[in-house]
Amino acid sequence: MELFSWVEIMFIFCTAILIGYYLGFWRRLSIFKASDTSFSEFPFVSVVICSKDEADNLVQFIPEFLSQDYPNYEVIVVDDSSSDDSSIILSDLSNKYKHLSVFKFDKKRYSQGKKEVLEYGIGQAKSKYLVLTDADCRPNSSRWLKTMVNGFSDGSELVFGVGQYEIQESKINQLIQLDTGFIALNYLSFALAKYPYMSVGRNVAYSKNLFYKIGGFASHYDTIGGDDDLFINELPKDTKFTIVISSDGQTKSIPKENFKSFFLQKIRHVSSGINYNWRNKIILSIFYSFSILWYFLLPVVFINQNQLLVLSTLIILKKITMYSLIRRIFIKIDVDVRPSMIMLAEFYSVFIHGFAVLVTILKSKKEKW
Repeated sequence: MELFSWVEIMFIFCTAILIGYYLGFWRRLSIFKASDTSFSEFPFVSVVICSKDEADNLVQFIPEFLSQDYPNYEVIVVDDSSSDDSSIILSDLSNKYKHLSVFKFDKKRYSQGKKEVLEYGIGQAKSKYLVLTDADCRPNSSRWLKTMVNGFSDGSELVFGVGQYEIQESKINQLIQLDTGFIALNYLSFALAKYPYMSVGRNVAYSKNLFYKIGGFASHYDTIGGDDDLFINELPKDTKFTIVISSDGQTKSIPKENFKSFFLQKIRHVSSGINYNWRNKIILSIFYSFSILWYFLLPVVFINQNQLLVLSTLIILKKITMYSLIRRIFIKIDVDVRPSMIMLAEFYSVFIHGFAVLVTILKSKKEKW
């Protein structure tokens, strides 16, 4: 009788690759300690926000960005030709807060999405330090801006922040929290391993010099998304960057309320991944492909068992490694999910991501055809 069948050999290989991935990437974030460097005097900084038909969110969230415990800063809101009461609300806010500057973008555009709107706002910024967020976000604390800007204190040109979603009592919200935490776990781990591939536009900071050195968003005007990840894929190799994970430095956004809306948002987010640089596409493809293959092989291995003890030991080792690292990281970045759901984090996120990628590819082929 053969020692291992070809299916079991493939399963063992997948398991080894994934454990290596967890230890090579995720472990960096699990043991990460923030730098103790800090500005003795905080520099003037520009917060840039794009808005389109966000009247309710502007009333609710913009005052929180304008009331930060920070000595000297400006908030720039670019109104993307809104058809609601945004202009009235922004006018009232600018009368109340002198460090709010409001601009209206009504120019002819050559791109999809909000990239030119964001570029316009960046062009109006008076500071060399830019902190970007969205109109449907709120800062986690009054120290949000200090925490993010401190990321520049070690000479970094780019600061990766964490953007989460408001907690609600629903099953879809638990899935959103799980998926958002898993995404943060991956892009922050990659950044620590010197393989940055994305940020979240809800909470990221970079120098104006870096933005113009890369050429802004012009190279991917034809892609709807990408202002937060295709931009990162074009970073020069010598770019110095850091991550900020403390709760004070995070933002929270309004979550989707049903699976359809969540999945459509997911498709928009992964669609730009097709245009990642080859290095990042290969590394990410290895992880997601091997993860999906592992779960497909799992029942086959149990049905056609030759070495059940050896394989069961590997399965337990993989799950313990995965669970312990995800749980430690989720606690560190303040992801609020039940401990029992952490075991499903990889399974849910990998298959949702894989399905979204498949839909994106099929949609792309259909449009080309």
